[in-house]
Amino acid sequence: MTDVDAMQARLSGFYREQLSALRHSPDFQEEKAAMLSAPFLLNLCAARAYFTARPRVMYIGQETKGWLCRLPKVLDDPEYRMPALLAGYEKSLLGVPGRSHFLKTRLLLERELAGGVPGSVIWNNLSKMDVFRGKGKSRNARNHSAALTKFSADLFRYELELLQPDVIILGCSATHDAVVKSLFGAPKRRTVRVHVPKELWHFTYGRIDCFRTLHPAVARFGRHGTIQKHYRTIIQAIKSRVVSAAMD
Repeated sequence: MTDVDAMQARLSGFYREQLSALRHSPDFQEEKAAMLSAPFLLNLCAARAYFTARPRVMYIGQETKGWLCRLPKVLDDPEYRMPALLAGYEKSLLGVPGRSHFLKTRLLLERELAGGVPGSVIWNNLSKMDVFRGKGKSRNARNHSAALTKFSADLFRYELELLQPDVIILGCSATHDAVVKSLFGAPKRRTVRVHVPKELWHFTYGRIDCFRTLHPAVARFGRHGTIQKHYRTIIQAIKSRVVSAAMD
């Protein structure tokens, strides 16, 4: 068993524990759970290249837009559903991005920052489930329930500690700043520069360089040039960091 395999086994064990805790949580309401997607779980074996990349980059979105099945099916038998959840992550990480602005941008970051090696920029989300409110409606998961907020935060913090990224890029827009600030709390979080209010914020979290900018899908609303500009600024800042580190 390789180090990555061992890490995945450890992470999968944690996921099982948290799914069990969610099912028995006093905040868990079955009628709300029926609206939730399956949980977004990381497959580290699909992202092996991340662990040898320098710097190690984590790209973070808001939530999925429909993910495999509904939550109750997973909670009924987590052991049975786990392989499909991990396979879904692998397919999205390594497969063709399709029409997803977010996944296309992840590929751009991979080409620019990691030589285009598949799986070298790892993908994560702030919320581990999305919410189905009807066809064509937003799947935004913010403030859906206390149980989902806690579940997502617990998983995210565990993943962050396990994966130890050097750089984090949050493509989630300022609408999610309250969530970002709760996960990356002060005083460990320090602002480096607000490049453009509500659009591009550079901060550090301990030794991690973090950039919060617009979600790439904003390009659909006539903001393509702005999106390109902000991501180019982030890419150049990260490349400059790499050069500086090499000279030290």
